[in-house]
Amino acid sequence: MSRVRAGERPQLRASKRLIQVAEWELQQILLDIHDGPVQHMYAALSQLDLLRRALETKGQLGEELETRVDRVRSLLEAGLTDIRTFIGAYRTPAFESGSVAALLEGLAMQHESLTDTRVSLRTEEWESEAPLPAKIVLYRVLQEALSNAYRHGGASEVEVVVERAGDAASPWLRLSVRDNGAGFDPTRLPPGRHFGLEGMEDRVAMIGGRFVLQSVVGGGTVLSAEVPLW
Repeated sequence: MSRVRAGERPQLRASKRLIQVAEWELQQILLDIHDGPVQHMYAALSQLDLLRRALETKGQLGEELETRVDRVRSLLEAGLTDIRTFIGAYRTPAFESGSVAALLEGLAMQHESLTDTRVSLRTEEWESEAPLPAKIVLYRVLQEALSNAYRHGGASEVEVVVERAGDAASPWLRLSVRDNGAGFDPTRLPPGRHFGLEGMEDRVAMIGGRFVLQSVVGGGTVLSAEVPLW
């Protein structure tokens, strides 16, 4: 893809702005979930404990009822754990102040701490920092790639490289991700069940970037996302 033509720049600027707005809206949703459903579930747990103690005091907590109360408590706790994990994974890092290298390194460390995957990250230095939309896109692409490698590919190792591409007149930043997972046939994906892959490609395209994915059954997956630095 060549550098954006003058006639395309307003649309590209709008797409970059949309990336930032979408990220802001995601954080608002996470905040609403934390301040709403999460607090209600904590309150439900407290009320359940009060009910249990009241029944015990009155001698009305039979074995069957105790089993049901414990089951409800377990379901609420499991739901809270899932929600907290989701909020933790998608909370906003310091996109504005953090460098690309620092943001992706933090993501890689977080993934290693939550899974049994080993992530090796290599970054090159470049003169200017990436614009905010590029940071957001690279972060979310790597996040989805690591998640897919672990959940769908069963990968135990992922190699991540961030390097400068292009030239001084048209600088790019390239993110490459390679895993040793099970791989798949990209031409035989079931319809309607690969939103993550489409989401990565769409995010990159929205800021005028390039996205390439290659995978072979039994041979792991390799993807590349290049984003412009202008």
